[in-house]
Amino acid sequence: MAEPDLFPSTPYLTAVDGVALLAHDIIPGRPGVRGTDSPLLLLHGLGDDRAQLRFLSDALCSEGEIALLPTLRDHPSSPAPAWGYSPLDYAADVHRVTDVLPSPAHVIGYSYGALVGLVHAVAMGPARVRSLVLLDQSLERRPQRIEGGEWAESSFLTWEYDYTHLLGMLTAAGIPVLMVVPRDSHVVPETERAALRARRDPLFSCVLMDGVHADVVRPDGPVTSIIKDFYAQYCPAPLKES
Repeated sequence: MAEPDLFPSTPYLTAVDGVALLAHDIIPGRPGVRGTDSPLLLLHGLGDDRAQLRFLSDALCSEGEIALLPTLRDHPSSPAPAWGYSPLDYAADVHRVTDVLPSPAHVIGYSYGALVGLVHAVAMGPARVRSLVLLDQSLERRPQRIEGGEWAESSFLTWEYDYTHLLGMLTAAGIPVLMVVPRDSHVVPETERAALRARRDPLFSCVLMDGVHADVVRPDGPVTSIIKDFYAQYCPAPLKES
């Protein structure tokens, strides 16, 4: 007799007319991978797609678990609406596909995907998010970086707003947070990096690594080991009965 599926093969909203869902992959955990016995949600950076973080799902998703890798809106094969480009809109897209995850997920986001992951985690809370990893994303307000001309939503796509306070909201809810920043990052300036390193919060950690912004998602780089160390310290896998 076949084993029943532990999770739906498609999001529940797939069958609802008029709902445009993100393109996404559901990847089963690989045999022999020592993960944390929880699903993964991986969110890529602007200008890329769901394949960007596949190396992390391969390295971190345990056998018997799944990884969900969506492609964000206005990226190839996902919807590209004429409006709705705040981090909340991106996060709402993510919410609509995460019902395939059977239990609270480890969320990992790179660059703008990290900001989307942060908003998603705050909205969903510990019932749906077990931990959050932010890979090289500024959270402070930096209006000088805004691009997009006079388009009404350009301020949401960049750094008109400060999101730093969301870190404390997550850790207060019991969700561990890791920030990974390369030493030569052009995204997280030195002042913000110092403030992150100076945070005194038992559930927050900021780790510096060698390299530039793109090195954070280099499959042969140190980021996988950094994340594994974070999980071992903050999210150890439960003991299994023999």
